[in-house]
Amino acid sequence: MSEETKPPSKGNAPKSKEGLASRKLALEALIKIDSDGAYANLALSAAFKRKALPERDRAFVTALVQGVTRNRQVIDQQISKLSKRPLEKMPASLRNVLRMAIFQLQFMPDMPASAVINTACDLAKKTGHVGQVAFTNGILRNFARQENTEPVSANQPDWLVTKWLQRWGKEETEKLVAFASEIPELTLRTCEMSITAQGLMDIFKAKGIVSRLGELVPTCLIIEDRGNLKGPVNKLPGYKEGLFTVQDEAASFVSLVVDPKPGEVVVDLCAAPGGKSVHLAELMENKGRVIAVDSHGGRLKLLKETRNRLGLTNIEVLIADGTSLDLKESLAEGIFVDRILIDAPCSGTGVINRRSDLSLNRQAPDMVALVELQKQLLDNAGKLLKPGGVMVYSTCSIEAEENEELIKWFLETHKDFQPDSLEAFIKPELAAIWLKADKDFQPTKGYLQLLPSRHNLSGFFIARLKKLENKN
Repeated sequence: MSEETKPPSKGNAPKSKEGLASRKLALEALIKIDSDGAYANLALSAAFKRKALPERDRAFVTALVQGVTRNRQVIDQQISKLSKRPLEKMPASLRNVLRMAIFQLQFMPDMPASAVINTACDLAKKTGHVGQVAFTNGILRNFARQENTEPVSANQPDWLVTKWLQRWGKEETEKLVAFASEIPELTLRTCEMSITAQGLMDIFKAKGIVSRLGELVPTCLIIEDRGNLKGPVNKLPGYKEGLFTVQDEAASFVSLVVDPKPGEVVVDLCAAPGGKSVHLAELMENKGRVIAVDSHGGRLKLLKETRNRLGLTNIEVLIADGTSLDLKESLAEGIFVDRILIDAPCSGTGVINRRSDLSLNRQAPDMVALVELQKQLLDNAGKLLKPGGVMVYSTCSIEAEENEELIKWFLETHKDFQPDSLEAFIKPELAAIWLKADKDFQPTKGYLQLLPSRHNLSGFFIARLKKLENKN
């Protein structure tokens, strides 16, 4: 559940002792991300469990951690220009104190530089020694004195930018890099079994929350202004009642392409954390069976919680490896899988703006292992599906080897499958707009690569395939 927010203004930032405590919590989260490779959202969640904070302070910590993580590469370049000591030789606490302070000096200009520097020195003293305090003070004062400092901008690993340049060209790559730096809008998907999208909009409007309908998925609401209702999403009206769930519009579109029908047997092969599983169950009007499979039992906990909150009873949770899953024990004789979704583990390059840690944790060699895993998942899914059934493969990636090239491989090696058009799932007026913006837009070929730079959505790949009927 995302809590990412824009950097708070001076009036909303924590002050005095509370400010030091908030920054200390942010520092702990950044050290976990830096030293242990923790996901930013999980590091923040663990930090908030250790220490309860007022909503204002919580928002500040979230903005600080996400902001530093998102811009770490160029922040580190700034530090390296000012320090004779290499970053890798500094204690993790020291380099992250410096990162936090430089981020605040650069992106939170309403905060007095002296206050930012003094607080950073206090943190350096608490987590290090007197020498680190002097070092911190010197680096930050030199940074603050620089004139015409170029803004610290979002950044991506060199290997990824080079890859994008080769495939998309300079202009498109610049747009993609810019998108990766943007703070994403909060998107909610209306649970239509309980309320209409317009009904939810009316509830929000009465509480001062401004929203708009999604263009691709009209049951999605994009929150433009939360009014006075800041903080975790579960504070919004209708959350406890199961009127909505948090889900990106492109991610919501995936389940629409699966197009499950009431009474069918549907398998979500990589289900955690469960957003698509519950959407599939709703589209089936809580009738039939959604078998939600994932090899990570801990990650399925959120799916179970969401299932209960939304009042869905047709979801079965199964801890298993999707590459070798055999459903003989789960399905009675004569019962077959009608549809299967493989929302595969991937590089996540289409949603870097939602996962600030991805650009830090992904490396070029990871792609080889990911593609091999994706092939194994597709291969096993093909065996599970009944003849005449539908298989949908999706990733939140914009990399060809995980997407178009992988589907080409699958169709060449599995002659019992053929592409199935996506045209029916996209409104004609939207398709007309996309056709002008994207020369590669051909939904009839059975797959679609959504690009932030062309479609104003997260980067998702969706392919719909149909298994041929047996010829007897």
